Amino acid sequence: MAYLSEEEQRQRVRELVRKQTGVDWPELKIVEIENAMGSVTVFYWCMKKDVGKRGREKQLELTDEEAESIGVKWSVRRPNRDMNR
Repeated sequence: MAYLSEEEQRQRVRELVRKQTGVDWPELKIVEIENAMGSVTVFYWCMKKDVGKRGREKQLELTDEEAESIGVKWSVRRPNRDMNR
């Protein structure tokens, strides 16, 4: 997996958001990329006026392939073997 600059990653997320929502957000800003429990979620703001405002961020759940396309290694969910102890 190649390293992506912050701007390259932003542009790729912007394209994924456009594909899923049908709307292009030129001012899109990534808040956070969460990689937990075997899934990747991108939190983002659509417009500059929303940046920093709680409750205004949107989220996008990514497939394995989409996560890799933005430079995030997807982690496989593994059961906890000590669960029954």
